[in-house]
Amino acid sequence: MIAASFASLSSKVSAMHKYLAGRHPGAGVSPGDVPENPALERLADALGTAAREYCALRGLEAGGTDGPAMLMVVQPGEMNAFDQQWISAALWERHGVDTVRRTLAEVEAEGAVGEDGGLTVGGRRVACVYLRSGYAPTDYPSAAEWDGRFKLEASDAPKCPTVAMQIAGAKKVQQQLAAPGVTERFAGPEAAARIREVYAGQWSFEDLADPATADVVRAATADPRGYVLKPQREGGGNNVYGEAIVRALEGGGEGLAQYILMQRIEPPLNRTLFLRNGEATWADSLSELGVYGTLVTVGDVTVLNETAGHLLRTKLATSDEGGVAAGFAVLDSPVLG
Repeated sequence: MIAASFASLSSKVSAMHKYLAGRHPGAGVSPGDVPENPALERLADALGTAAREYCALRGLEAGGTDGPAMLMVVQPGEMNAFDQQWISAALWERHGVDTVRRTLAEVEAEGAVGEDGGLTVGGRRVACVYLRSGYAPTDYPSAAEWDGRFKLEASDAPKCPTVAMQIAGAKKVQQQLAAPGVTERFAGPEAAARIREVYAGQWSFEDLADPATADVVRAATADPRGYVLKPQREGGGNNVYGEAIVRALEGGGEGLAQYILMQRIEPPLNRTLFLRNGEATWADSLSELGVYGTLVTVGDVTVLNETAGHLLRTKLATSDEGGVAAGFAVLDSPVLG
């Protein structure tokens, strides 16, 4: 998905922790306790597979420095370039597919969609598009960026993500999926029941006069510690907590409809050794584990569908936010007991 970053760096962190466990057996952790994390290779394989399948469908020769390339759409002044460059390197080493990096504005200036639907950027045919930009309002400061995104979507190049998939990852869609009867549309009754066991409560604000909405607003206003207010945003640093929730709910208004109110998840505390700026400090922490997955389809045919490694983010227990790039959390590795 569009904000699923750190596949490369997570793989490197896992490898580092395996190495340290082997070098320091007295620490009580063995290399086998740290699970393998092939996120970098699996992501590169998915992009390489998408490029290969596209070229086969279009009768193009895949690979090489002059052949169809992956277009990686990045933000101007990209701060996460090293994580992205490892993906480009792995894509070339494992599949021989080159990478072209452009901003949305540069796609508009250099891009063209042919009569056959093919996308070229700077004269180079695009075999697949991997967006690392376009998920925040600040990514569209002018019409040029919107026009660049339109060219991407108007083309036949496979995209990760498409607009539809980007919308599917929005908080509002997650809230709707949790509504009664909706999960059951996509899973059988037994599977849906198991899925619902791990859902947190989620509520929307389209109708503030609705009795159920009024009840949850009263509860969150009385004790906001058990809730988090989430906008339709990605990338960290956007959620609302504590007394700021009370002010937002009491203010009401149409602007509240862009948020969902979510029951706050309270994970168990861990004691963690943090390393930042060359200094090591023990502190209480909270962790969030994400599992990468890759899916490539051609029409109704599934070409690739794999579990693709993991990302573990650890933050101070006193921190509400959890973004790594935003400076609130660090990359970590799970230890299997």
